[in-house]
Formats: sequence, C-alpha cells, structure tokens
Amino acid sequence: TKVNDSRLVAEGHQVRRRRECLACGERFTSFESAELMMPRVIKSDGSREPFNEEKLRSGLMRALEKRPVSLEGVEAV
Repeated sequence: TKVNDSRLVAEGHQVRRRRECLACGERFTSFESAELMMPRVIKSDGSREPFNEEKLRSGLMRALEKRPVSLEGVEAV
C-alpha cells in the first residue's frame, strides 16, 4: 500500500493514515497507535519484574567504586 495522508488524532496518541492499494487502487483508512510496554527482567527463579534503572545504576556504582571512573562516565553508560 501507499500512504497518501497521515494525521495525528486522539490528542496525539493515534495516527490516522489514508492509504491506497497499489494493486487495485482502492483507498482506505487505518488507525495506528503505539503499544507502550516497559521492559521486564526475568529473574533466575523465572519470576518477572519491571526493569529498574536505579538498580542498574547502583550496581554499576558499586562495581566501579574503587576504579578510576568518574560519575559522568557511569552516567554516560
């Protein structure tokens, strides 16, 4: 298909696309929305928990506490 027109609708949470079939020329409208799924961590016991950025940061800080790495270097990772 070919997209002829795209517009944001529903307060910017959806995209309305006007499409045209290249084979038959029929036009139709599609509505697309993003599905926001936050990453999950699978633990060794099989349980799942939401990704925690602070937990990762504290682990990096602990691993690098006696190394010559600046805080800015850790934040860049």
